[in-house]
Amino acid sequence: MIPALGFQPDIPATTPGVFTDCTNIVPTLTGFKAAPSMTSAGYSALADTCRGTALITRLDNTRRFFAATPAAIYEDLGGTWTDRSRAGGYTAGGENRYRFAQFGNATLIANQVDVLQVSTDGAFADIADAPQARIIETVAGFVMALATVDADNGDQSDRWWCSGLYDHLAWTPSAATQCANGRLIDSPGEIRAGRKLGNDMVVYKEKSMYLGQYVGPPVIWQWQQVPGDVGALSQECVVNIGTAHVFIGNDDFWMFDGTRPVSIGAPVRYWFFKNASRQYLYRTQGYYDRFNALVYWYFVSNKSAGVLDECLIYNVKTGKWGRTTRSIAAPVEYVSPGITFDDMGDVYETYDDIAGATYDSPQWFAQGQESAVFDTAGLLQLLNGPALPSSITVHDAGDDSRYSTLSRVRPRFTLSPISGSLQAYFKEVEGDALQVGETATLEDGKFDLMWSARWHRVQMNFTGEMEMNAYNLELTPDGTQ
Repeated sequence: MIPALGFQPDIPATTPGVFTDCTNIVPTLTGFKAAPSMTSAGYSALADTCRGTALITRLDNTRRFFAATPAAIYEDLGGTWTDRSRAGGYTAGGENRYRFAQFGNATLIANQVDVLQVSTDGAFADIADAPQARIIETVAGFVMALATVDADNGDQSDRWWCSGLYDHLAWTPSAATQCANGRLIDSPGEIRAGRKLGNDMVVYKEKSMYLGQYVGPPVIWQWQQVPGDVGALSQECVVNIGTAHVFIGNDDFWMFDGTRPVSIGAPVRYWFFKNASRQYLYRTQGYYDRFNALVYWYFVSNKSAGVLDECLIYNVKTGKWGRTTRSIAAPVEYVSPGITFDDMGDVYETYDDIAGATYDSPQWFAQGQESAVFDTAGLLQLLNGPALPSSITVHDAGDDSRYSTLSRVRPRFTLSPISGSLQAYFKEVEGDALQVGETATLEDGKFDLMWSARWHRVQMNFTGEMEMNAYNLELTPDGTQ
């Protein structure tokens, strides 16, 4: 058996174990499984496209769940979207994202065109004297605002602000409160992203990074540029996995743990930048499924007219990659309130619809956390449905100087699918284009076929729940001509 190595389209296709292509495949700790489909969470649609969303936790461990459209901010109250916009609403454009941060019991929002917003309960309101900001984060007792507009300095996309220490409402520079601001001008360009890393702050431009550390008055925050020309595409490209950031730069995928950025994208970087729309790279959105140790990067492909329609999946424990295809507006973590028999009719119209959720889905249990997305229609969808049709295309097996007969392909399943089919491909010279060969059906855990060539490649297609961790190609040597 050849251990499965996952989606690695940039690695030589003759490397045993690599997937030269795959569809709806998720890397797990034990192998690779078929990606789940979406099921409705039972909410009505938002009034417009979701432009930002967050599940926040207060100091008493209660949670609030928000979703924003260009014109309004909504909170989930008992399964109903309740408008929490400030008086007069908002006029953010279609490209302005609402970015959330939590400071104690106060939820804060930045959307670039309005001053910072705050809500502890009920509707949001302006924070007096606060700047406008593209990015907001909380770290080490401060609220950090990045790429700001304020009355004294105007629109400066390289400026940072911090609130008063342990005071999210203090935005007048003062040594007493430790509210301060400054610019990051040692490298060109605007601030693209900013995330906390422990008690430090990491700020990203397109081709540079700064590590900020709290040092107290009079400097307050001290910034040091990280060596190299590594940066990030956007705020949503940077995913905080707790001990490090993983993010997409302008030419690679990276991990940064506070020391130096390390490339993690060797298997997929060329494929990504070839297939992603350069025009809409800034729309890429990342999400961390902490329980399963998976980072999802949803991006706009070259086939799309601006909608997030492809996703690369990285397992931070195994370092292996997968890929899935679905159109969404935003990913989000969801906490289920639990479903009772009384609630069943509100969520599912018929008993047949219940088949869309697995028996052990977190949605059946109160406070069960699971991955979710807002789709392009503004509906909240849970990623817990039946497995999507999936496929794995394996490496090229063969020899430059000898023909061989491929007679059997046997996947090693840890969870067998309902059914499967195989399409074989072949070529006589490794550099040639693939030609279509035989087909086969999954029977008794294997695909039987008979085809002679120098090089063989097979695509295995599966229906239903499936997980596999290895496969075997039975090749019999033939002649050398």
